[in-house]
Amino acid sequence: MNLQSLIRPELWLAISNTYEVENYSHAVFDAFQYMSQVIREKSGLDGDGEKLVGAAFGGKTPLLRINKLQTETERDAQQGLVQILIGMYKGIRNPIVHEQIEDTKNTADAIIYFIDYLLSIIDKSQEPFTIPGFVSRVFDKYFVQSSEYAKLLVEEIPPKRRFDVLIEIYRRKQEGDGYNLSLVIKEILKLITEEQITQFLGIVSDELKTTQDDTIIKLILQVLPPELWKKLNKSARLRAENILLKSIKEGAARFQGSLIDDAGWLGIWARDFLHYFEHKIEVERTILKKLTGECFERKYVIYFFLNELPILFKESILNDNCIQALCKAVKECDYDHELEGYISKNYWLFPEDWQNFVKNELPDLDIEDDIPF
Repeated sequence: MNLQSLIRPELWLAISNTYEVENYSHAVFDAFQYMSQVIREKSGLDGDGEKLVGAAFGGKTPLLRINKLQTETERDAQQGLVQILIGMYKGIRNPIVHEQIEDTKNTADAIIYFIDYLLSIIDKSQEPFTIPGFVSRVFDKYFVQSSEYAKLLVEEIPPKRRFDVLIEIYRRKQEGDGYNLSLVIKEILKLITEEQITQFLGIVSDELKTTQDDTIIKLILQVLPPELWKKLNKSARLRAENILLKSIKEGAARFQGSLIDDAGWLGIWARDFLHYFEHKIEVERTILKKLTGECFERKYVIYFFLNELPILFKESILNDNCIQALCKAVKECDYDHELEGYISKNYWLFPEDWQNFVKNELPDLDIEDDIPF
């Protein structure tokens, strides 16, 4: 029997050194080691022997399935494979490890040939979870836009696949809805390691260092939690911040916040990140300059950055200047009282010192005495 011609090349490579020197028991052991490694790589699991087999192929919802498990026959076949594999590890592999067993060539050939047969079954096994299949659900047009749904989806990802899923979603970000992707990415980031988060931010940073596409920057701002901004590569951050500040400087709006020639649209996406910018004082000065500029510049800030202003200017030496400029802008540019109405709606989001100042400076605001519910 020419064993080499009857089994797969990879298995032969794993056993050839010991088999060719007629150390047949060790060759059998090497064949088991190879099969264990195949199972580990296919399942993404650690472990060995009975525990590995049970975790990979056992249970009502096995990680690796050799069929659809829909009929009793199919379920029996799955269970039978588990029993065969466990029996071989217990009855053949383990005695080789614990006892001095001298297998003959014929015995070794039979066992190794049968292991090759089992490998053909293992090769065809499929895992219920696949990265392409999962990602398609993230890009599904019927995706439920809620944190709960995103969390349920992410819980289905095997722990060792979470980082790979994250990278695949990020790479395909232009194909999906930014808000949906942000929900899923946020949940994945909660479950991966700090080292993996650093690797992910490295990929984001590399893109920010060179991209000329504003839509890419917008998508990054959509999917990236603001608190991670400072963990990006510094040169990438500074470049992106420069782009975003330039957009804010160009921003202009008319009635009810309609942009003039789309000026400043990219800067609007930076709202939640401004507080984390490297040169925050420059952001503050840019905003303040616009609040004291032309009316269309003032309206741009009021309509798109109003709720972020107290956060941005908190503990800033320019805090009083900002609230004064805001009230002055309303007085000077509110020809049809649209800004007063907008300020009134957002009044209760201001901190107390801002509320008091606005109430004194703009006494005609229609403000309820209590927080509306």
